[in-house]
Amino acid sequence: MKKIVLATMLALLSLNMMALSETRLRDYARFLSDRMAYELDLTPMQYDDCYEVNYDFLYAVDRVMDDVVYGYVDAIDRYYDYLDYRNEDLRHILDYVQYERFLNADYFFRPIYTTRSGWHLRIYNVYTNRSFYYFDRPSVFYVYRGGHSRIHYSAGYYSSRYAIDRRYRAAVRIRETRDFDMRRRTDFGANIRQRTQPAKPRPNYYPNRNQQNRASDPRYRSERPNVNSPRINDRNQSKPVQTAPAPQQPARSGSGGVVRSGRR
Repeated sequence: MKKIVLATMLALLSLNMMALSETRLRDYARFLSDRMAYELDLTPMQYDDCYEVNYDFLYAVDRVMDDVVYGYVDAIDRYYDYLDYRNEDLRHILDYVQYERFLNADYFFRPIYTTRSGWHLRIYNVYTNRSFYYFDRPSVFYVYRGGHSRIHYSAGYYSSRYAIDRRYRAAVRIRETRDFDMRRRTDFGANIRQRTQPAKPRPNYYPNRNQQNRASDPRYRSERPNVNSPRINDRNQSKPVQTAPAPQQPARSGSGGVVRSGRR
């Protein structure tokens, strides 16, 4: 019996060391986008586009996160490449005020960190109830399969969808900033490793007791309702759910649901 319990605990600890399922990938992207819509006052169009960007980012980094957990330099560099692409795409989508608020929230701007047990989303430290959503699912929740990612649009699909004069104009690439090393340490630990080592080392992590950062304090969060909430939540009620995959990518199985009640 003890062996069974131990095996179960080890399996749970290793969940984040495995590839994300399609269902979990969509749930992660939706939860992150839902909180962005809540805190940044996104419009329905912005909400859908942020979901697509978050989906593409999580799908891309999922392939390197096991090695990021162990501190391999090339995997960490690749992760920040994907993160810079994501944050650049979001700069096209969000207006200046929204993007400034986005930059000031680590759980949005740098959403992933590692521990001994794997990698995690910071947003779940701030909003601990994973079954509660402020908004209905994105209208593209079931059909999006990565057709607007950087693989298909090297300059960014979202660069021409919004007015240029509303954008945040300063540089947003994390790897080009002077405090990149500090941010890397906060995300993935102080130790970095080359692949020349014969044995796989222990997982890397940052022993920060305040990992939740200041946004875990409700005094730093906006509790006001998003004025676009009715427009987001009402639009799916009159339309049937679409389940056909987009043509750009091979269809992968996935599911999702709408949660209407609960507490954060």
